[in-house]
Amino acid sequence: MITEERERRITYKCRKCGDTTNAITGTLRYSEQICRKCFGKKKDKRPKELNDLKGAEWAKYSLSVQVYADTRSDKQRNHGACYPVSLASQYIQKYTKRGDIVFDPFTGVGTTHDACIKLERSCIGFEINVGFAREARGDFPKDSKYNYKIYTQDAANLDKHIQPDSIDFVLTSPPYASLLKKVKNNFAYKWKEHSRITSIANPKPYSNRKGDLGNLEYQDFFNNIKIIMRKLHISLKDGKYMAWIVKDYRDLKNGIPYVNFHGDIINAGCSVNFKLWDIVIYDQTKFRPLVCLGYPSMKYYHNIGHSYIVVFRKC
Repeated sequence: MITEERERRITYKCRKCGDTTNAITGTLRYSEQICRKCFGKKKDKRPKELNDLKGAEWAKYSLSVQVYADTRSDKQRNHGACYPVSLASQYIQKYTKRGDIVFDPFTGVGTTHDACIKLERSCIGFEINVGFAREARGDFPKDSKYNYKIYTQDAANLDKHIQPDSIDFVLTSPPYASLLKKVKNNFAYKWKEHSRITSIANPKPYSNRKGDLGNLEYQDFFNNIKIIMRKLHISLKDGKYMAWIVKDYRDLKNGIPYVNFHGDIINAGCSVNFKLWDIVIYDQTKFRPLVCLGYPSMKYYHNIGHSYIVVFRKC
């Protein structure tokens, strides 16, 4: 009966201005018998537990399909597979406060660091490619009260440098096993006459190192990813979040029409006690060349014009 009473909307006259109004029983406005205009907007005094966002920003960033400006710096073009700084900035704003520590186990040329520098967060990363790490460090501010660090080591060594329960947020994109070697560099140019989008070549493999995750076969890659995720779970503070930007692909040369990469990332995270919290579609359609796949055979393939942002939480 109490629940039913709280959900009733009652009409009454405002005790201040006399206008007819209504409110749900149990609300402060109803108890004071005031209309919306006289009640006004109260300052929200609730503590901000997760981030520094205002309510409108919180709502805007919560869309499950997002498009980001795909402007690239010179160092990002050299890398070839970076996510936009605008994407990194939004996720850092959503899941951290000013002064928090962000971690990227696959730093690349430092997109996560760039966003942290702009947003006044500390950032620690690992990058096995010495050249990429050098380019990332080139944009570090000389004088800052925040900490910016990149270890030129395998991310599997993160536990040697990162203390347990010390990280506020993890943001990364993995090096995709042997994907870059399986997909031809000029694949995007096929059927160019049917596309209105300027074609771009696919990124080259990041290194020739045996231990580079980007050079491992699929199963070996995920065996290593689980090791890294387990260590990330130890390093992340309780209740904090981790976001992986990943893309599915096709391995048609080996007869695999669809590689459920994001699903395997989810399984890897959940296997080490992360909880799957959200999946966001990162719409890249307007920035991707349209390729005519399978034409004119019985095999019809859709262009994969999106990535996934898989969000986990340490509960």
